Amino acid sequence: MRCHRGVQAVLVLEDAGFQVEAAPIRRSVLEHVVALKWLAAQGSVVAGILRRGAANDAKRRKEAMRAANWTSVDLGLFDAVIQDGHGIDSQYDNLLAFKHRCESFGTSHDWTTYLAETAQSHPSWESALPYLDVTTGKPVARNAPNPLVDQAGFCAIHLLEALICINQIIDSDSLAAALDEIELLVKALVVRQRQERGLPVPPELRTDESTKKASIPDL
Repeated sequence: MRCHRGVQAVLVLEDAGFQVEAAPIRRSVLEHVVALKWLAAQGSVVAGILRRGAANDAKRRKEAMRAANWTSVDLGLFDAVIQDGHGIDSQYDNLLAFKHRCESFGTSHDWTTYLAETAQSHPSWESALPYLDVTTGKPVARNAPNPLVDQAGFCAIHLLEALICINQIIDSDSLAAALDEIELLVKALVVRQRQERGLPVPPELRTDESTKKASIPDL
């Protein structure tokens, strides 16, 4: 559901002209997709690792709130979460870091996309560039960011990946059949989007299924 609503949020922001500012949401969608890949691969093993992660996070947040002298939060509320993580094996703590999780269960595309979206999300030259015209050699502020390609490809691919993971978890034949059909449509969408942008189409997408059998409406 987080992936689904994240994709919806990206498309709503794009319609309103805020596709650049949607980078943190795209990154969140990606992180949740990779987490679903992990869950589909390892099942309930994931629970203990996440419980340790939640405990570590609760401890850091409690310490930060104490240092900031927050009085609006009962710091004792964190204790049960911290206690829940005690005694859980720490050998897989590396999977709490996205890079290690991505290396184990994601793809090189996931990691590359994550770095790109992170660069757009944090204060940097990358995040400033869409608002600057640098064609003359001297940066000039723009009234609005550069128009970017639409996000239909990103949204379709990552929502499909999330659904594939869910199907692996629940092992549904009916959902599997629908996903096979959807995958053809998504491949056709990606092929057309890349062709419209003058980009090469990867060989794995140049199949009869993705370019001939699938018929998609204009988006």
